[in-house]
Amino acid sequence: MDGRINRDFFDSEELDSLTENYILWGKIRNIFFDVIKGKKAPTKMKLILALPRERYSDFINQTATSLTASDLSGLFLHIHYEHSAIQLITGSSLKIFSMDKSLDHSWDTYITELIKKYFDFEIQ
Repeated sequence: MDGRINRDFFDSEELDSLTENYILWGKIRNIFFDVIKGKKAPTKMKLILALPRERYSDFINQTATSLTASDLSGLFLHIHYEHSAIQLITGSSLKIFSMDKSLDHSWDTYITELIKKYFDFEIQ
């Protein structure tokens, strides 16, 4: 499952309401939880989550960066599970070249705080 929305599946009215190219996590979360809760855990799984575009401005306004929401292509969280270990890797993509890494640092901090808030494990 790659998470891309199959636009051929929807009629024109439904397509007008779609703002993203990928399905929202909330719509497919149960599928993944059913796989994880099964009798046998998956041997390997990779999820890539992205901050929705409509939240770019809010996030950038909370950071000390000179970048704007229009400079941003995406903010991502890669979740990789293999050999009973989970790796979380943050990433950002810009439409422009910038040496300013404050956005990356803010995204790292945001994800770290989010994980601390909702999960009871230590981040290394």
